[in-house]
Amino acid sequence: MYDFTKMIAEMAGKTECVIAPCHSEEFPSPVKRPSFSVLDKTKIKQTFGISVPYWTEPLKNCIKNLSV
Repeated sequence: MYDFTKMIAEMAGKTECVIAPCHSEEFPSPVKRPSFSVLDKTKIKQTFGISVPYWTEPLKNCIKNLSV
């Protein structure tokens, strides 16, 4: 989430924001979370024959649309 949050701030032109990373163990929760989880897009690509853009491009479009 840190990289995602930093990218949102950067794309929105909010470079004065101080964004600090934190770890899940800093916020106790009964939910067990994996230490590393990545969305595997292989199945959707193969099933529908589509290409899935890298996450920064759709985010850039979203920020642009929200700024209008």
